Amino acid sequence: MAWEELLVIRDEACQYADDERMAPPAACPHDGEPLTTGPDGRLFCRFDGWRPQ
Repeated sequence: MAWEELLVIRDEACQYADDERMAPPAACPHDGEPLTTGPDGRLFCRFDGWRPQ
């Protein structure tokens, strides 16, 4: 495998990491419960009330 191929793999992994960081959370970090949209349109955890900032 050439160095150029490794650089392409690294760049792709960095792009995936950036995309993941920018995506809204899908589950509560405290208990793993899926987040629900509340009446105010914001995501929250029904189990413990956690909300993403």
